[in-house]
Amino acid sequence: MASDALIRDLEEERRRNKLDTIRHARWEAEMVKKLGSKWFEVRDKWLMEAFEADRKMWQNSKVREALIRAILARDREIQ
Repeated sequence: MASDALIRDLEEERRRNKLDTIRHARWEAEMVKKLGSKWFEVRDKWLMEAFEADRKMWQNSKVREALIRAILARDREIQ
């Protein structure tokens, strides 16, 4: 059945996401150990720059529409 394949795909995606989350947490911990509080300044600066870049992209109606279509298509896959 298609729903069985979808469930397997979702379970695999969740497994990969968990592993990625663990890998990222370990990396963050290493950065804190190496750089101390400086790491948080570097990370926050990078996050703000990334947000601003995304925000500028969202102002373009074609980009915004493409992102919305991609999100809706992904939602339809999951349902």
